[in-house]
Amino acid sequence: MTKYYTTVTLTAMMSIAIAGGTAHARSGSAVQPDTSVLVIEEADKEGSIGVKNTQDQPVLLYTKIQRLDDDDLDGALVPVPAAVQVQPGETQVVRVLFRSNKSLSKEHLARVQFMGIPPSHEKAGRVSLMIGQDLPVVIRPKGYRPVENKWEYLKWRVQGDQLCVSNDTKMAIRFVNDVTLQPNNVPVSMPKAYALPSSENCTALPAGYAAQAGATVTFSAVSDYSYVVNDRKATLDIARESASEERPSGGQAPAGELESRTENKHE
Repeated sequence: MTKYYTTVTLTAMMSIAIAGGTAHARSGSAVQPDTSVLVIEEADKEGSIGVKNTQDQPVLLYTKIQRLDDDDLDGALVPVPAAVQVQPGETQVVRVLFRSNKSLSKEHLARVQFMGIPPSHEKAGRVSLMIGQDLPVVIRPKGYRPVENKWEYLKWRVQGDQLCVSNDTKMAIRFVNDVTLQPNNVPVSMPKAYALPSSENCTALPAGYAAQAGATVTFSAVSDYSYVVNDRKATLDIARESASEERPSGGQAPAGELESRTENKHE
């Protein structure tokens, strides 16, 4: 019977390497997903993804769901199978089941992590450092229709000594968290690389920064399927506005049912 390293041993192995032990690093990840994002439709109650063993030996494919602390998804995400042996060159289909007693009214985000754990027959004194795969999971409510350029609905503003980005829609919007304020190419790193529905996150501006009229923010947006779209630009609001007066830079449709709003977007 083939023995595999446990996750506890994995942690210990990395600690040994940091402490100065001899480390043997494998080239890249032992497993490779066939897509860069896992989409779960509420109507289907599950999503699936193929994960290939890229090694020349069997690996134990271990799958774990990581929930986001700031996402209020009410339900369970269950990987099936959570652990399974995959032969060299073979692809294992992993299903992620979504179970909830409540209907969704907006999009949600989570993460799925894949680790290919090799057999425990490494030579004495050598440590294997394994690289896993960590992908986004998007959970869509019934009636959702994909919206192009959804990042246009983000609203950016300077509030005191902070840069804030807010999302008043029912969509989860992802972007690269390193942004640039213009003019003068002022770099700012946002605390999160996503904006959940009806959320806002802020970060401190560089010391001495003074926003000017007409200032903009340049950022890289991330599509639903994880394509990065560079050099997106949005107006940077400086004056405080009331929540009822704020409008997104892409022309946000009125609040209402998700399906109605997205239909308006494509008219």
